[in-house]
Amino acid sequence: MNLAGWSEFLFIGLLAFIIIGPKDLPKVLYTCGRFFQSLRRLSNEFMAEFETIHHLKELEDSKPLKRKDNKND
Repeated sequence: MNLAGWSEFLFIGLLAFIIIGPKDLPKVLYTCGRFFQSLRRLSNEFMAEFETIHHLKELEDSKPLKRKDNKND
């Protein structure tokens, strides 16, 4: 699934260059990069938690149920 091609990236880059300017563009790109890095890290932690919960649930389901017998033999 291709969400954006090279022409869309070029357009966004030129638009950012015109609106932000060449002086502040590196600062803005650095800040955006840090934001997306932290967002990716948060997403990975979130997915790891769900995978852990899913794995524990599978282990719990695969255990045979222990029943207590009230019989006194």
